[in-house]
This record gives sequence, C-alpha cells and structure tokens, in this order.
Amino acid sequence: MEIPRNTEVPAGCDGFAEQAQLATRGLYYRASGVGGGAGIDGTAEIYRVLGSLKMLSQNVARSLPELGTWLEKQLWLGNLSAPADQGGYENVITSVFDATAALARAQEITVQLCQELATAQAATRDLTR
Repeated sequence: MEIPRNTEVPAGCDGFAEQAQLATRGLYYRASGVGGGAGIDGTAEIYRVLGSLKMLSQNVARSLPELGTWLEKQLWLGNLSAPADQGGYENVITSVFDATAALARAQEITVQLCQELATAQAATRDLTR
C-alpha cells in the first residue's frame, strides 16, 4: 500500500485526515500480516507504535473541538443553509448542535483512548529491555 508523502497531500484538512486514514490502514495490514505483510518486528517496534498512536490520538482529540468551533462560527456568520423542504434554518441549527455534541463526545473518548495507549506503552517498556 502506498501512502502519499506530505508534498502529495491534497490541500485542505480533508487531505490530512485522508493521509492519517491511509497510514492507519497500512498499520493494520502490517500488524495483522494481511496481504503477506512482514508483520511486527519485535517488542521495541510495538513500544514505538504505541507511542505514535498515543500522539495521533492526542492530535485527534485536539482537532475535534476545532471542527465544532468552525461549524458554530459558520452558523453564526450565516454561511450554512438547508433546503426549505428539509426544515430550513431550524434544521441547520439542529444539525450543527448534533454535530458539535457528537464531536465533544468523540473528544472525550479519544482522550480516554490516549490514556489507555499511554498505559499500554508503559507496560511494554519493560518488555523491550
């Protein structure tokens, strides 16, 4: 599987999210050996992978509120709309509220994920010696 280099990332936030998605899929394939991948190269690699996943989850947790803030700002600026036959402005308000609430819940879960990954990484530290 080919993962694009930073210079090949499409412009915009969606390009970065796509690159992260491709990288984590590649991690799955490599770790599981799906498709004849080489698998994991020992406990030191597990320790490093867990550290990187911990940092990834911290970055995701940090990014989620920014997505909600952007939606709210666009709502207040009047830049969001919905067809009149789909509830119009009331539907837009409900959609933004639902999205920001879900993002807040996702952030909480992601912070928990980060804490668990830190615990797993600390537990593997002794295995690498």
